[in-house]
Amino acid sequence: MRIYPVIHVHDLDQVSEQVEVARRHPISGVFLIDHDADDIRLARCIDHVRLKHPDIFLGANVIRRSATEALNILAPHFPGGIPLDAIWTDNAGVSLDGDDREFHSLHSARERTGWTGLHFGGIAFKYQTPVSETDLPRLGELARRHVDVPTTSGPGTGLAADTHKLEALREGLHDHPLALASGVTPDNVESFIGLVDHILVSTGIAGDNDRIDSGKLATLLERCTVEQKNEPYFRPRIDGEAPKRSRVPLKRRVQPSTGTFTYGCPSSSRGI
Repeated sequence: MRIYPVIHVHDLDQVSEQVEVARRHPISGVFLIDHDADDIRLARCIDHVRLKHPDIFLGANVIRRSATEALNILAPHFPGGIPLDAIWTDNAGVSLDGDDREFHSLHSARERTGWTGLHFGGIAFKYQTPVSETDLPRLGELARRHVDVPTTSGPGTGLAADTHKLEALREGLHDHPLALASGVTPDNVESFIGLVDHILVSTGIAGDNDRIDSGKLATLLERCTVEQKNEPYFRPRIDGEAPKRSRVPLKRRVQPSTGTFTYGCPSSSRGI
C-alpha cells in the first residue's frame, strides 16, 4: 500500500515547505490540488516542485476538470512536456452503460500532448451520483478496462469509505490497482490493507493551518509499514489481461496504435 500526501496549494513557499515535510517520511509521492481552481498558480507550483525534486512521484488534480481538460489546460504551461507522473480526477468518466467516449478523448489528448503518466480516475467518488452496491462490481470491471488507477472515496471529505464498497469494487477490478482518496487516518488505515493499493491522504494527516502533521503522517506510515515492505508492483500485462503483481517497479506506457496500456520499467525512480 502506497501513501501519497495531498498538498492543498496556496502559494509557492507553502507548497515547497509541505513537500519538504512530506519527504522526511517514506512516502511514495505527493499530489497537488488547488481548491480555488487557480490553474496558473497550480502550474507554477507543479513546475517549482518538479525543478526542486526531479525524482519525486508527482501528481496533481486540476479541480473540477476531466483528465482530457486537465491535459489541455496544463499543456500550454509546459511546452517541453507536462512534468507530472499522474493526474487525479474526481470522475474518470466510467459509465455503467458502457459509454467510452471520454477515454477516446483522453487518448487523443495523450497523443497530442505526449503525456504518458498515470490517470488516477475517480469512480463511485464523493459528491457524485451514488452507485448501488450491486452495480459496484460492474463499475470496477469497466474501470479496469479504461483507467490506470481507479480511485474511490468515502461519502464526503474526511469520511471513510465502507470496506464493503471496496470489496465490491475489488470483485470487478480483480488485481487491477485501486486507490482511496478520502477518510483515511492513522486510526483506520489498517482496515484498508489488502483492499486498496494506493492512499491519497490530506485531512487524516492535517494539523493546524491545513498543513501536514508530521506525527500523524509518521503514525499512518508506521501502521502500514509491514504490509508496505511486502507490497508487490505490477508486471507487464498481455493485452486484454488485468495487470498482475510483480516485485519490479513499473510505469505506465501507452500503446499508440490501440490506446491500451501496459506496464514497463521506468526510466527513473518515480515508477508507481
